[in-house]
Amino acid sequence: MPWIRRRAHDADPPSGRLPDLEFLALVRAGLERYAPGVTEGSELKGNSLSSPQGWAVGVAPRMHGGPRHYDLVALPDTSLQPDVPCFIDCVVAIGDDAPTAARTWVETAGACMLELLDRRRHFADHAGPDDERGVPDWHCIASGAVGLGADVAESRRLQKSLVDANVLHHIADTFAADLDSPYFNGIKIFYGGQPGKVQAEIRVNGERHEAASAALVAMGLPEPTAFTMVRSYALLLPVREDGTGPLYPPMKGVIR
Repeated sequence: MPWIRRRAHDADPPSGRLPDLEFLALVRAGLERYAPGVTEGSELKGNSLSSPQGWAVGVAPRMHGGPRHYDLVALPDTSLQPDVPCFIDCVVAIGDDAPTAARTWVETAGACMLELLDRRRHFADHAGPDDERGVPDWHCIASGAVGLGADVAESRRLQKSLVDANVLHHIADTFAADLDSPYFNGIKIFYGGQPGKVQAEIRVNGERHEAASAALVAMGLPEPTAFTMVRSYALLLPVREDGTGPLYPPMKGVIR
């Protein structure tokens, strides 16, 4: 994890932002609730959470957004040197609510990391390239949709709308050519905001994908009636040449 080691610890974070290790402590607690025992022996050091099983989560230098924006890098197996496979996601602490931001990451990108290690559908769903919810030519590990907002019913309505829209299956042709990782490609779906000021975004391997984001807008998901955001995350893995399943990267930290 050379990029994690290089970065100096942020001793004086901006107002409203937790120090990296405090935020990662929230992530660790969330992962432990999600998968009891998975964080046993893990350490918080520098700006990373590292497990003796090989996985790690680090806070990267902010790539976009304000001070309450956390860019997280998940590394399912740090022993795969020199280029450690990783995927990127970001969350925002709305109203300084860092615990909810950490929980949101755990239930989406974190769930995908856990499923990549577990592989038994305990934490996220699987879909093959020919499945109704699949992405052609790729194996998909997908989290559920998580909603954020003051109105619980409205959050649930938009969550259901996002799931029912089967977004990745329908807009795969807009981003498939940009899936360049031989291990796994991270895809974030984000939709919502204030009534009349809705944002729709697809990020591929941490970068906003303009064509896919435009395709998400064109799907015509319902606008929120109150401030509400929904998001989900997926990992797209190569498929074995014989088509029998995903080509998982070699990892020592498989959960059993």
